Amino acid sequence: MREYTKVEELQSHYSDFHKDVYGFRPRSSTDEQWNSEVWLSGEIDGLHEYLRILGSTPQGRVQLREMGFCTDDKEADEEYAAAEIRAREEEEARYAEADRQDAVLAELLAPPTEAEQFELDMK
Repeated sequence: MREYTKVEELQSHYSDFHKDVYGFRPRSSTDEQWNSEVWLSGEIDGLHEYLRILGSTPQGRVQLREMGFCTDDKEADEEYAAAEIRAREEEEARYAEADRQDAVLAELLAPPTEAEQFELDMK
């Protein structure tokens, strides 16, 4: 089995971590940076700091959860769950209103039943 160098381990860790945070692998480093333990460690530390700052606010903790990260903060768990419930309820209300409007339109546009047509013909 191949042993990886410290730089290769840092490259792999940084690339994976960057993708976890931003959704894509890093592309803007120079060859010199990419092969520097100091630079890679600094970038990894920067990602940790970004997530720490993001997790310091209720909105940031919700964003972290949406990004797939977990926190050990009970308050964050509750806030995230409440936000998800609110979003689901709002979506269900929008769908219910759309269904109601569709039913009204269908009733208005539907051809008359035989009994309704008979009444119309009698007038």
